[in-house]
Amino acid sequence: MKLFVTGGAGFIGSNFARHIMSTTDHQVVVFDALTYAGNLRNLDDLIDDPRLTFVHGNICDRDAVRNSMEGCDEVVHFAAESHVDRSLLDPDVFVRTNCDGTNVMCDVAAQLGVRRFVH
Repeated sequence: MKLFVTGGAGFIGSNFARHIMSTTDHQVVVFDALTYAGNLRNLDDLIDDPRLTFVHGNICDRDAVRNSMEGCDEVVHFAAESHVDRSLLDPDVFVRTNCDGTNVMCDVAAQLGVRRFVH
């Protein structure tokens, strides 16, 4: 099985990827924009595993999502603007990521026939 994990360089996403990699033989595609919440160092212990692919991308970029999600069986969508203070300072970014980006994710997953989408 091949999983597509958004926000996979963040705290929760990287721990999820680590759990999947240590308990299954699944392949994992980590898709992350590496904003304030994502840090590639969170994946240091996984990055050399051939079952892990890291893609630096934004969930609002439909083409990047499609190209990276192609061939994946399931999606686990952790990417989000989750800090309330940031949503007050720049609500457009919050809406773009959490609403528009999630819409892109759902659309692309449906077009590619992904069988499960967990948000």
